[in-house]
Amino acid sequence: MNGGGAGSSAAAGLQAVVVCEPASGNPLRVVCGITLIERILRQLSESDAIARILVIKPAALQLPPPSRRITRSVAYSDAAGATAWQMLRDARAQLDNRFIVLAADYLIDQRLIAWLAAYPRDVMLATRDGSDAPAARLSRGALDASDAKSAGIETVSVSSLPSYWESMHGDVQLHLHRVTSDRDAKAAWPILLDHVQRRAQELPSRHFDIPFENFLVRRLAGTSVTANQVTILTTVLGFVVAALYFMGKLRVGVLLAIFVEVLDGVDGKLARVTRTTSRAGELEHVADFFYENACYLALGAHFASIGHTHAWFAAIAMVLFDLADTLAYAAMDVWWSLSLDNVSPWLTRFRLIGGRRNIYNWLFLFGFFLDIPGATFYAASAWAGITAAIHAAWVISEAISRKRVFTSP
Repeated sequence: MNGGGAGSSAAAGLQAVVVCEPASGNPLRVVCGITLIERILRQLSESDAIARILVIKPAALQLPPPSRRITRSVAYSDAAGATAWQMLRDARAQLDNRFIVLAADYLIDQRLIAWLAAYPRDVMLATRDGSDAPAARLSRGALDASDAKSAGIETVSVSSLPSYWESMHGDVQLHLHRVTSDRDAKAAWPILLDHVQRRAQELPSRHFDIPFENFLVRRLAGTSVTANQVTILTTVLGFVVAALYFMGKLRVGVLLAIFVEVLDGVDGKLARVTRTTSRAGELEHVADFFYENACYLALGAHFASIGHTHAWFAAIAMVLFDLADTLAYAAMDVWWSLSLDNVSPWLTRFRLIGGRRNIYNWLFLFGFFLDIPGATFYAASAWAGITAAIHAAWVISEAISRKRVFTSP
């Protein structure tokens, strides 16, 4: 595997350089399920801006070849020097005219890699306390200086960059965390678990699910269990819940539904923590849609079988309301690249109690154990309709205010 040479063009993509300093932390230290060096290589492979990777290391350091998850060209090069700057100067013949450089002993936020790749000038990213600058975008000419300080490169603190992250529906602190000891590796867990936690949550998720999700992610990361396997198990158990509802085993079914609710948050977190996201994992929401609605129809069938006249109507209505709500979220995302939950503070607060599977699960939990299952099911159907109506009305008003025609882009 060969890295890009000095004559590579910008159109061919950006070169990323990972530097393993002699006195730095061990790049083979396992942090949250994978080694530091493997995590950085996976992150760089996920970036559309990066075309090739060069790993600069001391001659005495032996690194394994990249895993099959690394989709970019990776080259390894021995370089002399006690500091990252000296090693870069020693390896400059293998560097492109412009490149980004990352220290191998840091956890680096993926958004910082994207920021560096897009930055038009030489720049160094400093930690929040300003004690180190472990990430940079540089030109080969900057290495004419004997050290980074004399090069006069602009320095930007991570704390000065915006932390709002649309895909996580809120503010997520940017991280540059050095790992040189077991204590640092332990401290990485809360950083990464916070990093992968979506901010828009229902009340049950916020106050019940998250601790259990994080407990399971900690136990599964680094094992042979994959996020896709957790997704498959979640889907199978979701349909088991539907079968239990159909058979009238409502209390057992709803307890299992709460467990499925927790598992549903584990697979995504596990994939993001271990950098093992996949196309199959992205289809999880499709599976969710089918088993969730199978549960509503199974409840309708059960209640109809014991004499509830309008049970089938309520079940079909829940399915349609769920579909309408899904379309409202999709419209907001496709037209304006926004999550419906983030359009206004009111909608963000409404997410806490809005009609969704997790809210229905807990409504069913209390209703089934208080022996008012039929009334609870009708109430859930009604709340689904109210939620869908609120979201649809908001999307329509947003379209009108933006004078947007309701056609596909």
